[in-house]
Amino acid sequence: MVKKIIRKKNKPTSYQAAKSLVSVEEVVTAQIMIDRLFDQGRREIPPKRSLSALMKQDPDFMQLPKVTTRGPATFLRIA
Repeated sequence: MVKKIIRKKNKPTSYQAAKSLVSVEEVVTAQIMIDRLFDQGRREIPPKRSLSALMKQDPDFMQLPKVTTRGPATFLRIA
């Protein structure tokens, strides 16, 4: 007798949802990603600081050098 395993489809995390809205070779900031999540109707939105910290650790994003010490961090999606 073969038992079927029913897999529950999980909702993507806030970071995965934000990452899916950015195309490859696009330059974005955390605020741009948050604005896109609002436009998509997402209710749970991570803060800019935590979203930026996750993007710094993600190998799919490369942080571009800042011109000034203040201002938002800009990221380039490479994969």
